[in-house]
Amino acid sequence: MKNLIKTKYSFILFMVLFGLVGCTSNFDDLNTDPNKPTTVTSAMLCTQIILDNILPSSPWNSEFLSKKILSGEGIDSYQYNNLGKGSFGMIERLTNAKKMVELSSEKDLPAYTGVFYFLKAWTFYRHTLEMGDIPYSEALDIEKYRYPKYDEQKKVFEGILADLTLAENYFERADNFEGDPFYKGSPTLWRKATNVLRLKVLMSLQKRADDTEALKIKNQFAEIVGKHPLFSSNADNLQVVFSSIQGQENPMHESKWRAINTYAATITMIQPLKERSDYRLFYYFAPMQAVTEKDYLIPGGTLLERNDWNAYNGVDPSDPSASIYNKISIKMFNRVNDVYRTSFEGVPFIRLGYADMNFILAEAAEREWITGDPKSYYEEGIRASFDFVRTTVPNKIEYTQGMTISDEYIDSYLKNPKVIYNSNGTLDEHIEQIILQSYIASFFHLSWDSYFEYRRTGYPKLPINPETNLNEVKNKIPSRWLYPQSEINYNKKEMSIALDRQWGGVDNINNSMWILK
Repeated sequence: MKNLIKTKYSFILFMVLFGLVGCTSNFDDLNTDPNKPTTVTSAMLCTQIILDNILPSSPWNSEFLSKKILSGEGIDSYQYNNLGKGSFGMIERLTNAKKMVELSSEKDLPAYTGVFYFLKAWTFYRHTLEMGDIPYSEALDIEKYRYPKYDEQKKVFEGILADLTLAENYFERADNFEGDPFYKGSPTLWRKATNVLRLKVLMSLQKRADDTEALKIKNQFAEIVGKHPLFSSNADNLQVVFSSIQGQENPMHESKWRAINTYAATITMIQPLKERSDYRLFYYFAPMQAVTEKDYLIPGGTLLERNDWNAYNGVDPSDPSASIYNKISIKMFNRVNDVYRTSFEGVPFIRLGYADMNFILAEAAEREWITGDPKSYYEEGIRASFDFVRTTVPNKIEYTQGMTISDEYIDSYLKNPKVIYNSNGTLDEHIEQIILQSYIASFFHLSWDSYFEYRRTGYPKLPINPETNLNEVKNKIPSRWLYPQSEINYNKKEMSIALDRQWGGVDNINNSMWILK
C-alpha cells in the first residue's frame, strides 16, 4: 500500500489547507485571512475527511454499472461490465482522521472520535464490498506495519461492526462539534446515521446469517431496531446538498460535465416506471426531443406533450454502441432530467437515507429477522422516496413535466397491482418487489449500492448481451474489482497470500467473495 507507507502528516496537512476552498458542499464558507498564519484544527480536518470519504466521485459510473443510465459517448467500461482495478485511496485518507482525534480538545474528543470510527467503518466496508479480503487490522498503523496483512473478510466485518458500536457509544456522549459539513455537528443525527449504517452492513451479510454464529447477524439487527435510534424521516438523511456558490455546485452540471447531455435512460429504469405509472419518471428524465420539440421532430412523427408516457422509451444498455449512438444522434433517447444537467443546485445526493433504511427493514421483516410488518416498511420506503423527489426538485415545467406528486397520487400508486405488497406472495417475490423499489428510489443516490444489491439478490434482473459484454464470462456481470496496482508494486507478498487463501492465487473480477457464498 504505497501511500499508506510513505504518507507524512506534514504533506497531508498542507494539502488539507489548500484543498478546503474547493470542496463541493453546502457548507459554511471557511474564510481565512491570507495575512495571518493558519492553524490546522480538528474541525478543519473533520470537514475535509468527511468530504473525501463520503462525497461520491463520478456519480454516473455507479449508474452505468447498475444499468440505470448509459453513455452516449464512447464505450464505457462499466456499462459493458469491465471492472478493472480497485483503489485503497479512502484508507489512505484515514490517516488524517487519526490526526483529527489527536488534535481534539477534551470537550470535543467524544465527537471527533465518533467521526473517526464511523469513517473507519464506512471506508473499510466500501473497500471490502468491492474486493473481498483487504488490509484492516494493520492498515492504519503505517509506522509499525510497512506491509500490512490482508484480513479475512469475516474478520473485516467483525471489525467494521465493532467500530460502528464504538462510534455510536462516542456520539451518545458527545456535544455538538464544528467542522461537520452534513449534520452541522449534531451527534444525535450522527448516532442515527451510525445505526442505519449498522443495519446496511448486517444486511450485506445476509447470505452468511445462518452459518456465522460469531457475528450474531440476526440478533444484532433486531437489537439495533429495538433499542437504538434510527432515521425518522428524510430530514435525517446523510446527504450532500449543492448550491450555486462557486466550488459548491452540482458536479453533474453541463458546464462541468458536458457528457451528461448524452447520458440516456435505460430500459431497466424506464420500463418499471412506465408499467407502474410512476411519476418519478418525469422527475428523473427529460422527454425525447425527437417527439416533443419541433426543431428535432422526426420526419412524419407526431408532436407529443412532454408528459406523454410515449415520449419515454429506454435504451438497452447492453446494445452495441453503434445502435446506441444512432439513437443519441437523432434525439430518440431520454436525457437525464434538466434539474441534474442545467441547475447548479441540482438534487442532493443521498449517502444514507430514510427510504433505503425502510427497504432494508422490509427485507429484514420478510426474512423474520425482526417482528415488524414488511408491507408497512415497504410502503414507507416508497412514500419517503416520493416525498424526497417532490420536495427537492423545484416546481418548474422543465423539471416536473407538469406532473404533480400529491398525497392522493402516492396513495393510488401503492394500490397499483404491480406495486401492492401481496401478502400471499413468496419470499423471493417479496424480495424482488423490495429491491426493485429500492433500485428506483436510489437513482443517483447510494453510490454503487444498487450494484451490490443486485450482486447479493439477483434483482432487478439486468440485461446482459454476450455479444457486447466485456466480461470474459459472457453471461455474467462481474462480482468484484481487482486489487490495486499499488498493492502489486508495494505489497505483493501479502496480497498474494490473500489471493491464495480466497481463490487459489487468481485475481479475477468473477471471483465470488465470502459474503456471496
